[in-house]
Amino acid sequence: MTGALAQQIIVWCTVTAALLYWFKSWRRAPTPGKTAMVKALAALDLVLILGVDYGYHEWLFGIPTLPNFLVHIIGLAAAYWFQVFVLYLGPDADTVPAKARARRRILLPTLAALTVLYVLGPLAAGLPEITTGASGQPFVSIYLAVFELYVGLAMFDIFWTCRKWREKRGYLRLGLLTLRWGGACGLLYAVHKALYSVAVRLDLNPPWVEYGSLGVSRLLTTCATLLLMAGMTLPAVGPRWELRRRDRALEPLWRDLTDWAPDYRFNPPEAAGKPDITDRVRNRIVEIRDVLFEPLQPYLDPAVAERARGHARRDQFDDVQAEAVAQAAVIAVALAAARRNAPVGDSGPLNFTGPGTDDYRDDATWLATVATAYTESPIVKTVLEETAPDADPVH
Repeated sequence: MTGALAQQIIVWCTVTAALLYWFKSWRRAPTPGKTAMVKALAALDLVLILGVDYGYHEWLFGIPTLPNFLVHIIGLAAAYWFQVFVLYLGPDADTVPAKARARRRILLPTLAALTVLYVLGPLAAGLPEITTGASGQPFVSIYLAVFELYVGLAMFDIFWTCRKWREKRGYLRLGLLTLRWGGACGLLYAVHKALYSVAVRLDLNPPWVEYGSLGVSRLLTTCATLLLMAGMTLPAVGPRWELRRRDRALEPLWRDLTDWAPDYRFNPPEAAGKPDITDRVRNRIVEIRDVLFEPLQPYLDPAVAERARGHARRDQFDDVQAEAVAQAAVIAVALAAARRNAPVGDSGPLNFTGPGTDDYRDDATWLATVATAYTESPIVKTVLEETAPDADPVH
């Protein structure tokens, strides 16, 4: 296998995987941003398929340059939809349709010009392929210049748009940064192609390799594609990774609470299949809080929380860690009391919210912290032994 073919396979697999992921996400919850993403990835996937060297130049309707032309046309469409997707990452989704129309006013004349130039140039000349080396033919150099100019504008637009949203945080910020670098590589590709064409026309014979596995154009397009794929996927995949981690952390606490109060566990029908990770985490949050607020509430003792906070202060825990340990200890002691049918206390309701839990992701993060303390903290085990020496150990 040649290096060029290996690169093509890696890039195609990456794009196809991203397309399948986003198509599944789009079917589950279609949005304009996801629609733009799916269109961009589908177009790019088709570009990669058409761009493969099958060893026979006339494989498509007997016209050698037709695959090149389709690659260029569909590639420009993919660049446009990438631009639209990036616009939807911003804070003002209502303004995106107008901004997309402005970009479409550039795309459509470009596609029309490219089609006319293709018919007058590569097609009329019967060229074997559309490359920089053939730029001496009538209309071919203009054809390539139009293509490179649009690619450069689109990549600069992606680069500049991502640069404006530096206030973003987390995986979205990382995704935007990666998209920005992908746009920079794409822009560098367009600039390089333009300068290389000029150099060839002037018979300067640039010393670097243009094509092949180590060709500058292939390396730049490979880097641009992989970075764009990573940048588009990180904002969606990253939070789902985090949700899976939260789900694993929540499971022991959720299992103990719902085993004790099985009526509070959701039982979706088997026909619904395995729930999405987002739905599963949401369900577990609701089920945990339902048990805490209703059947287990009378057993929740604020005195246990103060005892746990005292241990945490002696161990120099910060306020957040101390509160998580305190809530975990209260739950562990309450479950122990409920299991042995201990007398119900009259201490009043106990608040189990944490810092920054207005959003379900923040709530999942906080409850996962409490659940981790519930299963792993020595303080919870100590408080449980002090207040309920005959209790079963925490699972």
